Amino acid sequence: MIRRGWNRTSQGTFLFKLGFLLDQGYSINKSIELVKSQLPQKRREVADDMLEILVSGNPVIDIFSPLHLPKEIVSSIAINSANGNLTRSLMENGTFMKKKADWRARLNKSIRYPLFLLFLTVWIAIVFYQFLFPQFSILFSSLEVKTPLFTTWMLTFLGIMPVFGACFLALGITLWIVITVMRKRAKPSTQMDLLMRIPILKKFLVLMNTHFFSVHFGSMLQSGLSVSDALLVMEKHLDKGFYKEESQRLQKGLLNGAELTDLLLAKPYFTNELAEIVRFGLAHGELGRELISYGEWIFKELEEKIYSSLQKIQPILFAGIGVFVLLMFASMLLPMFTLMEAL
Repeated sequence: MIRRGWNRTSQGTFLFKLGFLLDQGYSINKSIELVKSQLPQKRREVADDMLEILVSGNPVIDIFSPLHLPKEIVSSIAINSANGNLTRSLMENGTFMKKKADWRARLNKSIRYPLFLLFLTVWIAIVFYQFLFPQFSILFSSLEVKTPLFTTWMLTFLGIMPVFGACFLALGITLWIVITVMRKRAKPSTQMDLLMRIPILKKFLVLMNTHFFSVHFGSMLQSGLSVSDALLVMEKHLDKGFYKEESQRLQKGLLNGAELTDLLLAKPYFTNELAEIVRFGLAHGELGRELISYGEWIFKELEEKIYSSLQKIQPILFAGIGVFVLLMFASMLLPMFTLMEAL
């Protein structure tokens, strides 16, 4: 559990400032003390815990345990601290956490008002179905006038909406149970394969996987490690998960004599351009630098795609709700015109 006052943005800012001070030549304990002095009083307890862990002589990665960082961030810091890139890793991960928090805030902002309108529309539909349409039906029956076909369709649709709602709720609960069981029992690669079958998620997952692999694998190669040693470090410092399993797959393939480019293309987890970047980097002896540059470019592309998708969500929701409200009012006005003609 994150301690009170420490949201993802606060954690990202803390990591970035810590990395920046390390980059300026400060020691890690001095950097923590300087960042602590800028924190609100309720957050300083975490910095004190970090200093206590540092003084006790624990590994560098244990220092960040009081922050309760996401697993992928912990893995990233562990990998980079093992090859001497802790400073850069803190700044990059801090920036990434702030970006993710911004994406989440934009998503919440995009759907908050449409969801309110949707809730209001449902209540309008209930009022129409329970009170207004029955009155029209009684009036039409007394005048022996036939109810307009469109109004009949709308009444039928509103009548089966509770059934749709119950089915949707049951489907949601079932999916939640299946996902929970899958996360506990299925292999990470199996989970990734299932997620990649969802077209909307696939393009984002491919970019995220490519960014993570390029930046971390490239930073280790640039620090002087060989391809095999870099994969071994990734396997050692990553928590049990997709990237750890993927590191093992790549190592096994290399030991069997396969080319790294062929191994990357064998699975749909990464972009096809990644294999070309690896081939180009190996040919020119700059694989580490090329991968880092490509990972940074991929991050920018991922950011653009997310912002573009978020900008489309609100207009689509507004359009859907607007059409539904228009149809409801049309179904109510048609009987009025029919009655006027009958009279």
